[in-house]
Amino acid sequence: MKEFDLVIIGGGPAGITAATEAARMGATVALVEENQNLGGKVFAPTGNAIRGGAADEIEKTIGSRILKDFDRIQDNISVFLNTEVWGFVDQKTVLLYSRADVDKPVKRIMGGKLILSVGAFEKAIPFPGWTLPGVFSVGGLNTLVKKGIVPGKRFLIAGSGPLQLVLANHLIQAGARLSAIVNAASFKDIAANAFKLSANIDYLKIRSGFDYLRNIKRHHIPIYRSYIVSRVYGTSEVEKAQIVKVDGSWNPIKGTEKEVSVDAVAYGFGLIPCTDLTRLCGCKHIYDEHLGYWRVELNERMETNIPGVFAAGDGLTIKGYSAAIEEGRVAALEACAQLDRVSRREADRLLQPALRKLKRFNRFGQIMDVLSTPRPGIFNILSDDTVVCRCEEVTMQDVISAVADGARDVNDIKRRTRLGMGHCQGRFCGQVINELIWRLTGVREQREVFTPRIPVKPVPFGCLSGE
Repeated sequence: MKEFDLVIIGGGPAGITAATEAARMGATVALVEENQNLGGKVFAPTGNAIRGGAADEIEKTIGSRILKDFDRIQDNISVFLNTEVWGFVDQKTVLLYSRADVDKPVKRIMGGKLILSVGAFEKAIPFPGWTLPGVFSVGGLNTLVKKGIVPGKRFLIAGSGPLQLVLANHLIQAGARLSAIVNAASFKDIAANAFKLSANIDYLKIRSGFDYLRNIKRHHIPIYRSYIVSRVYGTSEVEKAQIVKVDGSWNPIKGTEKEVSVDAVAYGFGLIPCTDLTRLCGCKHIYDEHLGYWRVELNERMETNIPGVFAAGDGLTIKGYSAAIEEGRVAALEACAQLDRVSRREADRLLQPALRKLKRFNRFGQIMDVLSTPRPGIFNILSDDTVVCRCEEVTMQDVISAVADGARDVNDIKRRTRLGMGHCQGRFCGQVINELIWRLTGVREQREVFTPRIPVKPVPFGCLSGE
């Protein structure tokens, strides 16, 4: 088993920056990434399939800079690509499964300190028809389009969050026909937070946002505010979508339904931190009602309640890649100070600029989460035959029956229906099951999550047996 001063899980902006900073200070570093390239969803190579706008150029410049800094010191970093982290023996011994090393796919590595920078995934609310081919997450479709893959002819973008504008711009650049943008947030919601947003965002991002809106207006793309997708119709693929106006709590307003002829729908409500590894590691989490998701508790220097275990990036709260870079830097500096690779005085000096920036990034992230977080009324669109858990094909009716038979918590629902036992391990259905139980029982109990277990992600059975 190899031992390192620092093991970093996740090769996105936070992980790359943390590895670079720690290696510069002389720490022995292991960087583990499940994909074949470093960079995460933002900075991973996508080719030059479409011509980027202002925001794309900003991302390209920043990504190029941090990757070049990493390349200069990469010889001092052990990089594990195509490698899954599927469990821990303790908080510092990491179990790996490598898809790249067929001769020795099972590995264990140990770190004196551990940084978890595992990123985020999209918030998703089920609706009738969301399992049809042609329904994508907003981020998933955006990744395809950036690579030059346009899987449809007439597109509808729905949900909430800033990624809607980014995807719309990329579809326009790719020559796709965009039928409409459907945003659940009202104009009043956006206007009420406009000043706070402008005060906590840099000029280049403001400029990018206005560029996107001008481009959408120039192409005469209708924007429906205070609307959600209530159903998608089709047999073997998407044929049309129904949208409906909602009130302030996102309750559908009867009689306001509209139909839009499309063959592809992108749907999502911003991002949510990925907490499976921080949970399995034993870190303390709280549900933040303001942000609308679970987050790991930690101090301003990114250290969790477990000494020597740090977290950074969108796996904490959703603030974007600029914040993730600074959080990775802070975590690495504090870890190296504890490892005596840098003096405490020097570490404190180096930390101050990053900590100042993070205060502004935190305020921006909180505002965006308020605008993106789904509100209770949206669950009224679910019909009895709506699939809630796609992996195990568990429907709303299955959940109704389980509750009628006495199920009152998420793990009991899981045992009775297999909801959350599929390939994604409850990442999507786990977001909504508490709300569904509360709606069916009429009692709002304490929010719960599925019990974390190994393997966190599907791996060959030989991993469990050690072969």
